[in-house]
Amino acid sequence: MDFYLILAFLLSGIFIGFKSGDDNFIVKISDKISNFGLIVLLIAMGTNLGSKDEIFRQLGRIGLQSFIFAAASIGFSLIFLIFFSKKLNFESFLLSGKEETIEENNDSSMTLIIFFSVILGILAGYFWLSEAFYVLIEPVTNYSLAVLLFGVGIDIGASREVINDLKLMGWQILLIPVIIAVGSLVGSVLTGLLMGYPGNQAAAVGAGFGWYSLSGVLLSELHSAQLGSVAFLSNVFRELLTVLILPFVAKYFGRMATIAPGGATTMDVTLPLVKQSGGEAVVIPAFISGVVLTALVPLLVPFLITI
Repeated sequence: MDFYLILAFLLSGIFIGFKSGDDNFIVKISDKISNFGLIVLLIAMGTNLGSKDEIFRQLGRIGLQSFIFAAASIGFSLIFLIFFSKKLNFESFLLSGKEETIEENNDSSMTLIIFFSVILGILAGYFWLSEAFYVLIEPVTNYSLAVLLFGVGIDIGASREVINDLKLMGWQILLIPVIIAVGSLVGSVLTGLLMGYPGNQAAAVGAGFGWYSLSGVLLSELHSAQLGSVAFLSNVFRELLTVLILPFVAKYFGRMATIAPGGATTMDVTLPLVKQSGGEAVVIPAFISGVVLTALVPLLVPFLITI
């Protein structure tokens, strides 16, 4: 989805939430709106993966390497953000968020729904849907994402505390994507060296930050189809792993840590999941982090692969 459309749906939801009181009907059902959009989006995302035969053909050859790249990128992003959050006291800026949100949304039933939505989509795309339906995947993904972001926006607008959080954080909010980016690159380089990849190639794979379509295309054109496939799959796995682990990240590492796994995708696809797991207080920092990381992908990937 176009960045400006993403912003439009999010801002329109924020405006409605801000103008409405907590007792307003649309504010009360904002979580249901977000959850509906989330489930449809995850099914569509899984269907898109299941419909791509090349992914399954490549899984045996490069799937394990791609998975390790994804896990390392997430792991080091988490480690770096958790470490620097403590050093810079990021968590103290978010104490005004709703504490009960974390406990509500860490319910195992929601985690199961998320997991089985993705699996259902993959099975549907691989076994059941014909090619005639594939053209519907993109519009369904876009519309469900719009519904999600609209619902998230209502929650943000209705939570006046978020504005105070932003005032407290100030320019330090821009340190979050920088820390996540450095963690992703360190994790990818260390993992790549262990698997025999040159440092610049491994770094270029990690610099996708979850944006699998662009990073895969760039590396296919600038280097090779094989490295492009590794980048594509590793960033697909990063998005899928983020979907599955965010509730556990929030529970064991805190709300701020939920921003790290999704990388660039926290500006769109995984933003509602960050909100589900970490609460409204982390939504705007996560969105800004995703925007910055998304902007870095087309700059870093070509730079790193050519050094």
